[in-house]
Amino acid sequence: MWWRLPETSDVTQRSQLPVVAPSIDFAPLGFQKSNDGRSIDIVRFAMSIWKSLAIGLMAGCGLGVLAYLYSGPTYVAETQIMVSKKASISDQEARRYGDRGEHVRVIATDIIARIAYEKYGLNQISNFAGAYDPLKAVWEDLQVKRVAGQESSFDNILSIAYQSKDPKLAKQVVESIVAAYGDWLEAQKDNNARDLYETKLTQKNALDEERKALEKEYSQWRADVPFYINTTPAVTAQGTPLAQQSIYQAKLSDVITRQSANEALLRSTRSKIGILKEMMANPEERESIQTYIMSSLAASSSPGGEGGSGAGLVSTPTGKAELDQQLLVNRMLERRLLLVLGENHADVRNVRRQTETILDFYYRQGLTPPNLGTPGQTAAPGTVAINEGLSQQYLKVLESRVEELQADQIALKSAYDDAEKTARMASTYEVTDQQYKDDIARMKKDLDLALKQLSDLDQNKAQEGYKMSRTNDVRVDRSLKQTIKIVGAFGVMGLLAVFGMAYFREWYDTTLKSIEEVRSIVKAPLMGAIPRFRLSGALKRGTTSNGLSPSLVYYHRPGSREAEAFRSIRTTLFHSTKESQDKLIQITSAEPGDGKSTTAANLAIAIAQSGKRVLLIDADLRRPTMHTLFGLSQDIGLADVLQNEIQWVNAVRSTRLENLSVLTAGRCPSNPAELLSSLRLGETLRAIRGDYDIVIIDTPPILAVSDPAIIAPLVDGLLLVVRMGKNKRATAQRSRELIDSHGIPLYGVVANDIDYTADGGQEFSMYDRYYNEQTPELPSPLSRELLVGSQK
Repeated sequence: MWWRLPETSDVTQRSQLPVVAPSIDFAPLGFQKSNDGRSIDIVRFAMSIWKSLAIGLMAGCGLGVLAYLYSGPTYVAETQIMVSKKASISDQEARRYGDRGEHVRVIATDIIARIAYEKYGLNQISNFAGAYDPLKAVWEDLQVKRVAGQESSFDNILSIAYQSKDPKLAKQVVESIVAAYGDWLEAQKDNNARDLYETKLTQKNALDEERKALEKEYSQWRADVPFYINTTPAVTAQGTPLAQQSIYQAKLSDVITRQSANEALLRSTRSKIGILKEMMANPEERESIQTYIMSSLAASSSPGGEGGSGAGLVSTPTGKAELDQQLLVNRMLERRLLLVLGENHADVRNVRRQTETILDFYYRQGLTPPNLGTPGQTAAPGTVAINEGLSQQYLKVLESRVEELQADQIALKSAYDDAEKTARMASTYEVTDQQYKDDIARMKKDLDLALKQLSDLDQNKAQEGYKMSRTNDVRVDRSLKQTIKIVGAFGVMGLLAVFGMAYFREWYDTTLKSIEEVRSIVKAPLMGAIPRFRLSGALKRGTTSNGLSPSLVYYHRPGSREAEAFRSIRTTLFHSTKESQDKLIQITSAEPGDGKSTTAANLAIAIAQSGKRVLLIDADLRRPTMHTLFGLSQDIGLADVLQNEIQWVNAVRSTRLENLSVLTAGRCPSNPAELLSSLRLGETLRAIRGDYDIVIIDTPPILAVSDPAIIAPLVDGLLLVVRMGKNKRATAQRSRELIDSHGIPLYGVVANDIDYTADGGQEFSMYDRYYNEQTPELPSPLSRELLVGSQK
């Protein structure tokens, strides 16, 4: 888990934007500007102070034991009861009485406490009688839990416990609570049963009154609406209802069918009239008229046929079409016989008698015969006259039929309107009637259900609710849990106290703690991380004779972790300068004591060991240290060169290490800044660039004096050294800002004095087998060089 404050913006952003307070995600005891960008890894921080946390935990536990001994033992009285349903009951009762999980909470409430307090003598106990809230004092230390069973189980076992300093008081409270709970179960059963019975009875009476009112309303509605016939319901053998058509709908369908048939006959008759008139107008087809008329009459006489006689018309009276057909045939036969046999022939007279019989039948039926001419009228001689008379008679029959069909069409339209109106009205009445019947049937069903529920309540009244029985006697024991709670609470408080103090101390400590902080604040590549030097007494004694400082760990312990760190910096630096061929490298730090000079010396040794010619210049004219590290004289150095007292070639000193030379600072001048600002320094550095592969210049701290900024324009790049646990975050940030403001090329930052065994996640003990921490015995520089080569 990370708690982080937002990082500050860079110099450019701060110069362009107004100064506002940054947002804070987490800041104990308020926000402080020095903690801007601060973050703490809680897990790693806790692991780093585990010893202190352990001490705080043990101290807290010890105080807890003392507190327990001082307060005295606590006793716990406990018993168990079994709560069961009396019998298998309906779902309605289950909803009335709830589940046993609710009872667990009910026992530790004022409801049960009041019964125990008033009925079972708890009001006589001074601890409760003198309390501000006696009922709360009763159940406050009461513990109720379910130890067996579930919500849906028939039986549940509940544990009831009470703790007190007085064992007798604890036992009395538990016994009183159990007894009070039993009384509450009985009272609750009676109250619930009575309330439910009254509710069901009220519902039943309301349903009965509503049913009666609806039946009365239905009767009044039936009396007010016109009489209509209900559709008879029909079902299949399996009981499935079938859709039935009412008589009103059937009548409407019949009228529609008759209208369709009448329209079809009307169209057919008009078509025949048109065909007959065309044939009569064409002299060439007069011979075919008789054939056409006879075929039409033959077609109309067939079952379901449609002819000129009008047979099959839905709207004509029964037998009218047949009479017209017979009358037409007799008149045609009569005319043919008159033409052949004469008027007084017996066959002619027989035909006329048949015609008179047909006409008489017309009159008796109240029908009007078609006008086919006067019976006995003499036909014109010749076949043409016969055909013309026949066609004229048949045309009159068809025209008469058209008139009848048109009259029937009007009558059918009126019948359709009446049938449709009646069917609509009957359908509306039928729907309303069915709604009344359904509502009455539903109310009767609800009423029957209410009566059944009342009957069930009467029968099951004695078997409702729950029954309680004790499974264990009340036992009183010392409370081990209370002891654990007291000791554990004090232990946790001790742990939190130590953690809190360490955390706030860490939070308000603004020094750099981790490499991640260095990267985020300096915003530059990390060139390397130098671990904390571990200098043994033997190493210090062994370096006294040769004059080299024990801090030159690369020389004294080339196989150590520290030496490997300088090799890593050397490799990174070579990679950064490979393309630019930079030679003049300036090394500085934020403050004095950051280890920049030691870093510069060891880095120079590491580069020289790679075969490059290296010159180490001590440009710190205020507090020079290179002569001390390498055991050289301080009489002649850079200050003398800048004062034109000696050439730089004569001021350079050789060292015990091959390829490494040192130009010390010399005697500290009174005006170091002015000397460094002279043209002599630039000329000297340009001359040195041609004689050496790498020139490392050790300069004063960049925040302390202006010397590093004076030298910076003359070099190719800068290495910034920060010391972990010493430099503050604001110091590192100001250093970066100053470097940016002067436009100094920054290769990167070197994190010095890393503690690999402390906080920060830098634990690399698994790699120890790759390092040789022993100090080699080196009698000569040559043997030292051989050892370095073998270690590489």
